[in-house]
Amino acid sequence: ERRLKEFMQAEIGYFAGMSAQPVELARIFKASTPELAAELILRQLPIHFATRIKHIEALCEWGSVPELVQVRNTLAESFQKLRLLETSATNLEPLTLVIHDQRQRHKAIVPLLGVAMGDLRHRGLVSEADGNKWLDEFLLARISTEMCTLHYIMLVNAGQETQAGRRGIIDPKCDPSEICRQAVVNVQRDPRYRTVPMPVESWVCRKAEKGIEFSFLPQYLLMIVEELIKNSASASVMRTERDSRTSRPKGSSGSGEYPPVCVFVGADDTQVMIEVSDKGGGITSKNFDSIWSYSSTQAPERPSGASSTAEERLGMSWADPLSGLGIKQRLGMGLPLTRLYTQYLGGSLELMSIPGVGVDTFINLKRIDPDEIRARSPPAAAKD
Repeated sequence: ERRLKEFMQAEIGYFAGMSAQPVELARIFKASTPELAAELILRQLPIHFATRIKHIEALCEWGSVPELVQVRNTLAESFQKLRLLETSATNLEPLTLVIHDQRQRHKAIVPLLGVAMGDLRHRGLVSEADGNKWLDEFLLARISTEMCTLHYIMLVNAGQETQAGRRGIIDPKCDPSEICRQAVVNVQRDPRYRTVPMPVESWVCRKAEKGIEFSFLPQYLLMIVEELIKNSASASVMRTERDSRTSRPKGSSGSGEYPPVCVFVGADDTQVMIEVSDKGGGITSKNFDSIWSYSSTQAPERPSGASSTAEERLGMSWADPLSGLGIKQRLGMGLPLTRLYTQYLGGSLELMSIPGVGVDTFINLKRIDPDEIRARSPPAAAKD
């Protein structure tokens, strides 16, 4: 076991020395069969896991932060399982089992990083700017490998897919207006937001030859939109409750109607845009820049001598790729992580605030043509 550990340490050092860039979306699209996706995973993931391990070890006093140690060990375990895996082009079952296990174990990584960075900043070991840069680099690489493994799993399960035309994570007929409506349904499952009006309107440019459907990744678009709607709904609720406390007559219960969160979807032949608009009071100019900062300077509370998992400490399960979103008081990762996902998908996320009125958030997404991407993409290099 000691020799295996030493061998893996040497392997990690070797793979970390390779050039590790986020896996381009075009390369994921190009891997259109389980076999091609498996090849991409086996070539790219060991490099990325090794690089992220060294990324953690480069942090000052990382070994004194239990959450960073846990993330580092999780990545090391995933690296070892991939490197020791006996693969065969005719039998993908061993790799599939490893990927399922990896995705399950990696669910806690984002919340663990949020707690860890808050701890480091509280102790003065990392500045806000350096912490944001470190998380950007780490999480961008994680986004690409997470999409890569999900793409593989969905291709393997393609025989159970009921939606015609799906290629792994890509839906050639993704309807952004339906995605927004589903996001509203999901947000309104939360009792706090059940009575907040959330109308969705969709429009297509009259001169456009294409409809509102486009090739995209529906599960990721759903999570991005859901996070933005949840933020706006929370602002609407808080403003109404605040106004009720300050303006209601003495002894009145003061339950007022919540201002609506309006969602607009527009499209032409080159892009799809989504706007989430609220009347939650807006963000002051003093606080505006801080919304793009990942972690709070307040350290998480830890009982003396206590040890717990991320789920126990943060009180929820982390089952989705945007794990940790919405837990602003602990992680503060919602908007910056959402923007990172949007940028990786080739889009942009912009926010405009009118202090005292509300916030308008805009998602601009380019139409993706997987066939065109595959046609113009250069062949994968034989050696990365």
